[in-house]
Amino acid sequence: MSLWNAIKSIFKQEPKDIVKTNEDIVDTSVKIDEYPKKVSETPYSVKYEEEEAFFEYITFNVAGVTYYQKEIKKAIAQEKDRCNFEEKYSGMTNAEILECTYDEPVFLHQDEFFSECHLQLEEDNEHDPQAVTVYINELKVGHVPLKNYKEGKEFIFNYLKEGACHPVSARLYGGKYKINRDDMKVDTGESTYKIECQIVMKTEK
Repeated sequence: MSLWNAIKSIFKQEPKDIVKTNEDIVDTSVKIDEYPKKVSETPYSVKYEEEEAFFEYITFNVAGVTYYQKEIKKAIAQEKDRCNFEEKYSGMTNAEILECTYDEPVFLHQDEFFSECHLQLEEDNEHDPQAVTVYINELKVGHVPLKNYKEGKEFIFNYLKEGACHPVSARLYGGKYKINRDDMKVDTGESTYKIECQIVMKTEK
């Protein structure tokens, strides 16, 4: 082969014949972990692995809130005094509710979280010696449910009985709302205030 032909053959080579591709460069022996990883699930909780620790999330809807609407409204007023719960109807105007929603309520305080929530044993409860009370801003707003939540309630009762303490968040939903029912006007209404709690249990690796 002449020198000229040899030079032409070099320039005709595909790039992958000259330069290593990304697949060639990447060290396949290096494994990159993606977090969070779901570890386990029970009827009342789900557990995830993070890079530094394990987190178990226990979620429940507070029972008996219909009897504590006055206290819940007082807790909402306390949050407003602290300059929380300031955004109304998810920041949507009536025109936006008509344009973006249909037959779905937009609550005055949509998915707002209270500043403080804790659980407390109520061992003098005549109806349930394992009753667990939910307090928000030091106001009693209901109980950990028993119906359809027996295992979860027993688990919460036992860890409180042992003196353990874990962070608890409380999310508000329900109450005053606006709704687009016919694409013509926005109606208003009010439903029962409800609260969803979530306990976060952290275990170091």
